[in-house]
Amino acid sequence: MNLDTELIRAFLQVHAETILTWLAAGLLMMLLARFELRRAVRKSAQAMSQSVAATVAACVPDIAHAAQQGHTVPGELAATGTEPVATQRADALRKLALDTVATVMTRGRWLEDVGNLRLGEDALLSGRRAGGADPLLVVAPQPVVQAYLNAQRTFDDEATTLQNHRREALRLQEALQALNAEAAHVEQETASIVMRFEQVNAQVAQGVEAGDYQRFLIQKYNQLGVREKEIGQERASMAAQAREAADALASLAHTASQRYTQALAPLMQQLRSAWGHGDSPEVFDTWLRAAPAAQPGDRQATIRPGEHTLA
Repeated sequence: MNLDTELIRAFLQVHAETILTWLAAGLLMMLLARFELRRAVRKSAQAMSQSVAATVAACVPDIAHAAQQGHTVPGELAATGTEPVATQRADALRKLALDTVATVMTRGRWLEDVGNLRLGEDALLSGRRAGGADPLLVVAPQPVVQAYLNAQRTFDDEATTLQNHRREALRLQEALQALNAEAAHVEQETASIVMRFEQVNAQVAQGVEAGDYQRFLIQKYNQLGVREKEIGQERASMAAQAREAADALASLAHTASQRYTQALAPLMQQLRSAWGHGDSPEVFDTWLRAAPAAQPGDRQATIRPGEHTLA
């Protein structure tokens, strides 16, 4: 097909102003979107900084008050009726303890979800970095902090291992899909060659010479047949590997979730103690009753973090 260059040139000359206007408008919109994105990032960072500052100020109000007054002493704080620091720290710890429970539950569910290849990567982005627990490290006593950090190390180790296995399983699935696509293409090419060969035979019957073309079609058909057999063997092998990788990933994900659940038992014990015996939320007692029964090989006896809800 020949392009009418004169017609194209004439069209561009007539509509040059409109085209340039749209291009300029598109560039302007891209610059505006980039500016808005940067402003949103700055606002988010500022809001996060303010949240951390507010948390720290709420946890240590006497320090903030002393910094503002410049001469206030603990006796004066008591005289004005200000709550003791320990009481306010305990109240902040109680609130953050529930946030921490919600966070670790989300992370436990995330470990299980990594083993599900039907879930896309976008669906897994929010689970691993679930927020809400880090402020706990500001107000919590050392035993709670240590228990939290130990559980976090377990989570990070399990998450790294699972993500490596998930990448390998996804690679095998992509390779299998590529073989399926190639098999479909070979099948289409074979059908096309058969159709052309029938057409050539009809022409030969009418006295048209097509010997070279017939030989070419036969050679091409044989090549496609060989490749089709190779693809069939590769597909069978790749499908078996993909199934094994998917099953292994699901098993590893379940085991990782169990290990993380068990690693959280000391943290739950410390958080329950921070609340005080007798008035702590039921979620702590439920977790502590279930955690000792969790065994790596017993799926029914294991209580996943995602199966609890805050009362």
